[in-house]
Amino acid sequence: MTIAAVLLAVAALGLPADGSTAGADREVREQGADGGAREQDGAGELEAEARADPRAVPHRASVEPFASRTGARNNLALGWHATSFVSERGSHYVFHSAAIGYLGSFGARGPFVHATALLPLQARQDGRVYAAADYYGRRVGGDLLAGWQWRWRLRDAEVEAGPGLHGTFLWMPGRTGYRDFSALPLGVGATSAVRFRGGATVLSRAMTIGAYVSLAYDFYDPLRADDLAHGWTSRFGVLLGLEGSR
Repeated sequence: MTIAAVLLAVAALGLPADGSTAGADREVREQGADGGAREQDGAGELEAEARADPRAVPHRASVEPFASRTGARNNLALGWHATSFVSERGSHYVFHSAAIGYLGSFGARGPFVHATALLPLQARQDGRVYAAADYYGRRVGGDLLAGWQWRWRLRDAEVEAGPGLHGTFLWMPGRTGYRDFSALPLGVGATSAVRFRGGATVLSRAMTIGAYVSLAYDFYDPLRADDLAHGWTSRFGVLLGLEGSR
């Protein structure tokens, strides 16, 4: 009689007669499978959202390469400038200067302009080296290179290069007992630059970092009565700028 009562109680509770928990385990497994499916669905939605807009998932965002080769590039340039020229009389001059300037280019194929202010630091004449500040009171200079450039994508970097017209201006009044020196060598040149997008933005525009180098051949100097036989000008340095609107 007692055994029959126990069996009736077990049947009423819906448990197996052998006392196992198979039903409960099955319910837990079903809940776990359902929860896992919901987690996978959520992960899929998150990945889709990240693909549609990487900024929507900050912890998965990374530094993006240039999305397009078009638009303007405006850069602050810091570097070194060297200009050398040989006079018709055979004298050889070299001036090394600190340089700061603006480097701008416009479009995947378009114009560029490099305008640079110079502070002459070292002067050389026929192999002798001088500190420019020891012989010249004021040391003022500038460099301009303008022309046409092309851009390319190279992995995550952007590269541009192109030819242009070139001019360097130096004006250095001599200290007492020393001669003044002024020059305006003109010629043709070419430039190249490589840029990467940084992770920061300014005014909703991506910051860029990079490097530049340019070389020019000079063959005319109106300030020195065309005493310039030939000369070379080179510049190199680093870039910091903003990616312009497209």
